[in-house]
Amino acid sequence: MKRLKWPFFLTVSVLLTALFGYGFTSAYQDVVNPPKRAVLTPTKEEPAADGSTYVALGDSLTRGVGASSGNSYAAIVSKELKKDDEIERFQNLAVSGARTEDLLKQLEQKEVRRSLSEAKVISLTIGGNDLFNRGEGVSNFDPKKTAKTIVAAQKNIDRTFSLIRKENEDAVIFYVGLYNPFRANPNGEAFDEIVQEWNASIRQLGLAYDIEVIDTFNLVTDVKRDLSSDQFHPNDSTYEQIAEQSLLAVNKNL
Repeated sequence: MKRLKWPFFLTVSVLLTALFGYGFTSAYQDVVNPPKRAVLTPTKEEPAADGSTYVALGDSLTRGVGASSGNSYAAIVSKELKKDDEIERFQNLAVSGARTEDLLKQLEQKEVRRSLSEAKVISLTIGGNDLFNRGEGVSNFDPKKTAKTIVAAQKNIDRTFSLIRKENEDAVIFYVGLYNPFRANPNGEAFDEIVQEWNASIRQLGLAYDIEVIDTFNLVTDVKRDLSSDQFHPNDSTYEQIAEQSLLAVNKNL
């Protein structure tokens, strides 16, 4: 496979930075240089009170990076579930830049486990930062190294699914699959295959733990149309489409 043209990619990023300003810079840095300090800091959110709660875990997609209002698919889902009186409270515990090992560390926190045990609905987005390696996977694409990364990350996700389901046997749980934000790059077709194989593997894990996997791959086919200005995170329209698919899965299982 051809190596990615990183100098070209960097040049375009710099030009877009000048065009979109601070908003672009913040979102792009979320991908290539996320704040490790925040990833490892115990959440300050209060434990969920008794009652119907939707708990969202994961990375920047759950936080809503790229959305003009900051509303991710999770925020949209929570609004609809509250409207239908399915939940009383929404608790977003996601951390931008988180990788699979970071989420496992978060699950060691007593207050997080308590929130999960009391939840009616649980969602998570994780794995994108492992697969794309905070930019390194794009600039120095190595099929063998990527394959090893996938094996390690999916073991972490298996462990994550197991821990979450152990904390809560009855909650509706869904995982938002990955899409390919690099289709316009020289190795776009290779990433297409990698992402689809990733989603298929996670879907098999989901079956073992009764966890729905939301397919987002076909929601991002045109990076200019479907992604935000950083060309990595979803824009408002794509977040809404992810939320719609998520709600279908949740309502089917409530």
